[in-house]
Amino acid sequence: MADKTDSAVRAERTVTQEGLWASLLKVNKLVYVLVFLCLLVWLLTDIFGVGNVGNKWVFLTRRNISNVLNQVSINAVIAFGMTLVILTKGIDLSVGSVVAATGVFLSVMFVDWQMPLWQCYILTMLAGALTGVFNGALVAFFKLPPFIATLGSLTIFRGIAFLMVDGRAKFISDRSFQVVGRGFLDIGIPVPWAVVIMLLFFVAFQFLMTMTTFGRKVYFLGGNEQAATLVGIHAKVMRLVIFSIMVFITGFGGIMVASRLGSGSPNIGTGYEMDAIAAVVVGGTSFLGGKGTIVGTLLGAITIGIIANGMNLMGISPYFQFLAKGVIILLAVILSSDYAGFGGRRK
Repeated sequence: MADKTDSAVRAERTVTQEGLWASLLKVNKLVYVLVFLCLLVWLLTDIFGVGNVGNKWVFLTRRNISNVLNQVSINAVIAFGMTLVILTKGIDLSVGSVVAATGVFLSVMFVDWQMPLWQCYILTMLAGALTGVFNGALVAFFKLPPFIATLGSLTIFRGIAFLMVDGRAKFISDRSFQVVGRGFLDIGIPVPWAVVIMLLFFVAFQFLMTMTTFGRKVYFLGGNEQAATLVGIHAKVMRLVIFSIMVFITGFGGIMVASRLGSGSPNIGTGYEMDAIAAVVVGGTSFLGGKGTIVGTLLGAITIGIIANGMNLMGISPYFQFLAKGVIILLAVILSSDYAGFGGRRK
């Protein structure tokens, strides 16, 4: 048993080091891609004037950069949590429904129950964590595949959102409610609060994944579950915690969306799960587990945001953007160094 344990410890070090090194290489590549995209969009819009009728400087402006970061902030926050799930070979399809349900729950507490806003925030995120425990229990203890478990909860949480408000959006005119989604922090230049929140969550998740034992366990579990079990990592408990963190952070995403729209609606959030998955995959996280970084996820979200922003500035149809997003996801997976051929084998 001692030999097995020593072997498992060595495997943990190897898996963690290989995972982090491969992830850092992918992040470096993504930085180059991001710089290339910025230059390309700048040349097309600001220099050659594609879609720029007034021949004005439209891309590299403080207002547009702020707008891009503001637009990607919610997706990035949710994608940070999704990174942990995908690192451990999981997936969460219930994200959009959780955003809708938590946003509706927040608006009901604030408008109908007239609770203080700070209490509404806390209870909303706790409700999100509980839904994460539900998803995690289905995966860890009932041994359902994450795809099936979260596909079922997707419908359940969407139904709960509709039931809470009888299918109608609940509008909120209180300005204090809209600060998180629409407000600005003045630090000499106005910075959207949503961007500040995104950066705070980025720092928190980056610390969690690079400076704590929990982060190392996540990489190890995703890279070699059998060896992780041998060194005493409780895979079921870890997955329960990971899904709880995922939906806890998604609950805050629901707060940000409701605040930005000024309402809690059961219809919002459709497709949010695909946006988050796209950011994670483009950022270099492997579906085979054990490889990926929070930095990569942030860069992935910004990359997708710049592509969407560039297409908007050039007057490209929003319907085409759905096609482009799908192509981007496929290319990110196909070009990933974790895959060899069409068999999905790890290199």
